[in-house]
Amino acid sequence: LSKFVHVLGGPEKPQLYPTLTFDSKTPQLNQIVFPAGIFQNPYFDSQFDAAQNFGAIGVVIGHEITHGFDNLGRYFDGVGAMNSWWSDATDTAFTKKAQCISDQYAKFVVESEVTGDVLGNVSGSLTLRENIADNGGLKISFRAYHEYLNKFPSQYTEEAGDKLFYLSYAQSWCSKNSDARLTKHLSNSHPPNRFRVKGALQNNAEFARVFQCPTNSTLNPSKKCLLWE
Repeated sequence: LSKFVHVLGGPEKPQLYPTLTFDSKTPQLNQIVFPAGIFQNPYFDSQFDAAQNFGAIGVVIGHEITHGFDNLGRYFDGVGAMNSWWSDATDTAFTKKAQCISDQYAKFVVESEVTGDVLGNVSGSLTLRENIADNGGLKISFRAYHEYLNKFPSQYTEEAGDKLFYLSYAQSWCSKNSDARLTKHLSNSHPPNRFRVKGALQNNAEFARVFQCPTNSTLNPSKKCLLWE
């Protein structure tokens, strides 16, 4: 593909292609990139209800925005230069709240989807950046969805729309994984997909309200890790 692009007049070794289906945030450039390939089902479809799009691609966009304020992005300023621009008080509060998220995810046990055998635990420290971004992205997009509704009312009731939003979020991470794939996640910066859903929802009070989850149930623990609120 690189050679083909180059023949057509493009760079010899392009870094990104429109056909790619993943997004990225580059702190040094303060740049977020969303290739055209990601704007398709299950993340986006022009025929989807707004709740579905906000629950999927909206969260992805919010995720990348939040990377600018995670445990790495926080060290870069608005022009992409390394700069400790936070106060000591902010730094201390962030570290404490981020540790809560790290501890939460470290308790997630990864089990084989084939045999049920325990493969290991999620690394709370290794996956911290992505977990902060998932939690922030979900909250950002839910708020954006409701701002959108102020101008473009939904055909659904507020309750139905909110439920569709969260269902779309969960569905966007639906997958079937081999043991090899799950084992790879144990040393990857991204946790297995099921925990990207479970972890963010556990910390989301709006989700618990919408689905009326009992207090101290699996998806509505009394202790929530709240970083960017």
